[in-house]
Amino acid sequence: MENSWEEKKKPFNFFQRFLMVAIIPSLFAVIVLVLLLMYSGADIAEKGKELLNTIPFLNEEKKSTDKLLENNKNTIVSLQTKLEEREEQIKSLESQLENSENRIQSVNSEKEKLQSELTSLQSAQEETKKAVAEIVKTYDTMSPKNAAAILSEMSESEALKILAELKPAKLASILEKMEPSIASKYTELLAANTTVNP
Repeated sequence: MENSWEEKKKPFNFFQRFLMVAIIPSLFAVIVLVLLLMYSGADIAEKGKELLNTIPFLNEEKKSTDKLLENNKNTIVSLQTKLEEREEQIKSLESQLENSENRIQSVNSEKEKLQSELTSLQSAQEETKKAVAEIVKTYDTMSPKNAAAILSEMSESEALKILAELKPAKLASILEKMEPSIASKYTELLAANTTVNP
């Protein structure tokens, strides 16, 4: 028990003494002084700023801080300007993309329309070919005299289509039965047609 009492009686070290003798009373005195000044109506905040401005190294620190703040503000303004420019570019690119998508959609619908028309034309062409083939079969079975008489009365283009599809032997026999002027005209047209469509 004596031991614990002696441990409690140990002398204060230097830091503890300094704290108890200098720091704590100084802080107490500053707090009391501030309270008295506030009570008397003095503007402590303004006086504190003035006091801080009179201290040389703090004044220089404040100037460098103000300069750094100004530089940061300028940098922020510059970055905001760049950001706004980028946003405008993004809007412009989005608008271009939307226009491109609209054009692509329009082209695709036009392509589908043309594809549909092509399909209908191909089916019509197939039907026409079948009809011409049937007509050619009919003329193939017909007598050359009757075929020549009918073909002479048809329009040039229709008669030429039928004559172009006939076998050479049947064509020759039909042309023999036609009037020479009509037969020569169809022969020239058939020759020109075969050179155009080899």
